[in-house]
Amino acid sequence: MATKFVGENLSCVKWVPLSNSVLDRASRCITVGRGSKTKTVSLWECSTEKIKLISKVPLSSNGTGLAFMSHKSFVTGGDDFDNQSLQVWSITGDDLEEGGTLKTRNKLTTCVASTEKLVASVGEEGHLQVHIPTQPRPVYSAKCEMCLNTCAFYLSHSVLVGSAAGQVHCFDTRQQGDTPASTMSSELVSILGIAVHTTQPFIVANSRSDGSLLIWDMRNNRYPLATFAGHASAIWEVQFEKEKSDNLYTCSEDGQLLMWNGAALSGVGGLLGGGGKVSPWLTPEISHQKMDVFNLLGSDNKLSINSFDVLQGKVVCGGARQTLFCTDSCDE
Repeated sequence: MATKFVGENLSCVKWVPLSNSVLDRASRCITVGRGSKTKTVSLWECSTEKIKLISKVPLSSNGTGLAFMSHKSFVTGGDDFDNQSLQVWSITGDDLEEGGTLKTRNKLTTCVASTEKLVASVGEEGHLQVHIPTQPRPVYSAKCEMCLNTCAFYLSHSVLVGSAAGQVHCFDTRQQGDTPASTMSSELVSILGIAVHTTQPFIVANSRSDGSLLIWDMRNNRYPLATFAGHASAIWEVQFEKEKSDNLYTCSEDGQLLMWNGAALSGVGGLLGGGGKVSPWLTPEISHQKMDVFNLLGSDNKLSINSFDVLQGKVVCGGARQTLFCTDSCDE
């Protein structure tokens, strides 16, 4: 594992996505700072042996969201009350360049999500907005009564949002209005992270402020399939691994970065009607299985890990320790 002191609290850490080249490997990441005297958007060269700064650009406000549209462009959110907008960035060689801005109704953006063509954002004021990056005004807007902490694209036309009231709303972007197409709710515990399974998108995980992790089947979402007591305190982010989608990762205020090895569950799952494999996360028996869970940072780190990303079995993360980590996943 490689570590690098960065001199600022990190709110967001993401690998630069791979290009279409079959030879491309996970090697660069972007970090966004907050809460420190110095706040930057930074580009890093990362391996499990060494982390090197390539480029950085100062920020005037806290960075509160990061999402990539491609390996050459990304968008960030912030808490600049006087400039309610998302910032579009481009990566040109070793340089970071600011592009246009996308206007939002949230004074404080809490999360940004993206596809190749769309950008979604949510914030403390409860607004969900969806943008086409080339257009300054949103193409879809909805308003919730509560603070929205997180969002994720679901299928081709929907966005999932998680609220401080413990609800996950699904908004259909084809239908304007403030009424969600569906709502998942279990307890009045704040939702902090949402992840959509990479190969079976009806499987959704969400993390909560009490350290719990919930698994849902969106086709029958009245109750969660399983609830796990994963961390001692708030789970900030949750993510299914892209290449090994039965593996799930979480990071927490308790300083842990956990890998949940769903692929190792024995006797769980089966075949779909078309011959495809059913994810072990989908079966009702999942809550009764013994889960292999690994802390990738060991027991020494006690400060919050705010953000992470997984690509090709390599994990980058950072948080309140003002340190960037790069390590292998446990099953490498």
